Amino acid sequence: MKLNKIIISVIALNIISSNSTYSEESLSKLDINISLKKSIVENIINSQLPYTIEDTGSGTEIFNSNKNNILGTGLNLLGAIDKKFAQSSESFIWAYKINRSPIVFNANGQEVGATTNIDGQFKASWNRDKQGTEMKLNGTAGIKSIVSVSPDWKLVANSSPFLNISNDNIPLDLNLYGLKFKTDINIGSSLEKSISSKLQKATKEIDSKIESFNLREIIEKYWSNLKEPILVNKDYNLWLTINPKSARYSDLISFNEDLGIKVGADANLHLYIGEKPANQNLNSLPEMNFGFVDDSFNINLPISTTYNNLNELINKNISDKEFNLYSGIKYSAQNVALSSDNSNLNFETNFKLSVFGFLNPTGVIKGSLKPNFNKENGVFVGENFDYSLESNSIILNVINKIFKRSIKNSIIKNYLSFDPNKEIELAKVFIQSKVNDIELDKNIHLQSEINTFKLVDLKVDTNVISLTVNTTGKSTIQITE
Repeated sequence: MKLNKIIISVIALNIISSNSTYSEESLSKLDINISLKKSIVENIINSQLPYTIEDTGSGTEIFNSNKNNILGTGLNLLGAIDKKFAQSSESFIWAYKINRSPIVFNANGQEVGATTNIDGQFKASWNRDKQGTEMKLNGTAGIKSIVSVSPDWKLVANSSPFLNISNDNIPLDLNLYGLKFKTDINIGSSLEKSISSKLQKATKEIDSKIESFNLREIIEKYWSNLKEPILVNKDYNLWLTINPKSARYSDLISFNEDLGIKVGADANLHLYIGEKPANQNLNSLPEMNFGFVDDSFNINLPISTTYNNLNELINKNISDKEFNLYSGIKYSAQNVALSSDNSNLNFETNFKLSVFGFLNPTGVIKGSLKPNFNKENGVFVGENFDYSLESNSIILNVINKIFKRSIKNSIIKNYLSFDPNKEIELAKVFIQSKVNDIELDKNIHLQSEINTFKLVDLKVDTNVISLTVNTTGKSTIQITE
């Protein structure tokens, strides 16, 4: 499997693991943003709701009958007495024109709102006596959506339109043949027809758009690959095992040009060098529940191996290779054997020297040291170092006895202190280049930023040696048009 697929499995899907021998101390937290471009929602609303809304009508049906039964009765009586009045009452003319602003988004809990401000003018006139009224209209309209993640990892959306008008009941004074009436003109139903009905169409399209992002399908696409250990590197027999613990999602968030929801997981991850580990017992995804989700991932990744596997790997890489020891002196090692007891690292190796090209002594070196990792500066130091040497060269044995202290000091100074920070920084740059932008599916991209990448622990046990790497950062699954 390619490296980017491994990174997708680890970062994009928030599913991290270990096997049964790995403790809960290495539990990793991966929280990831799933973001939707605001322009997607905005374009849907814009396609349904124009920036200018107008409507006109005539007749008295716009009068608020709930509040004006007296007026309605009076009009009916007058209409019965005077047919001309009945006809002229239909000459009541009304019109309004409303302009709306661009859409503004906000998020509160699991609800996200897309709101537009509306501002306009209402006019009404009764041509018989040139009576009329005029009033400003203002308010808000838009869509509210409640978005959640079901326990089986499905995005669920429930959207509804809203309309708030400051003056949907407009007061009107009428003088009918000397009789004065006060009534209300209610334009609420007309606005509902003009605005809310259009937004209702938009809500269906928005819900469909959100729910079409099948989070579960994307995760299960990789889930089947996680049941078996993943071979990360064939040359080093490097295996990744995965075992999720829990999953959760957060409130909705609104930021910059995106709307988002955060999904997180707590899980374990482990890399092994050597034989393929046992398969993971991953029958189903853990339930997704509402809970606190941070804005970043924090991965603890131990890399473990047995001494047998480590010895095999070392001997494979140093076989038939010569190294410069001093000017004119080269050495090669064979049959390197590492072991441990009481947190000490023991080593034994056969060696062969080439001294100025004509002396070739051989022998065996045995030694021990106590590995110590400084967590503050990330430097490895070998403490309490000692060794013994046996050689077929009498001269070499004599030199070793005379200069052993100097040789030990030279080895301690030059070889038993290792600062890997430069190599770790190069590894961080390499991984960052692989996770900048990964296409998970059409119009769905994983974008990640690594903040820290460092060694945090070293454990030397009787059977296993383990090195732990920690990385933190932020990941987003971006949904575009």
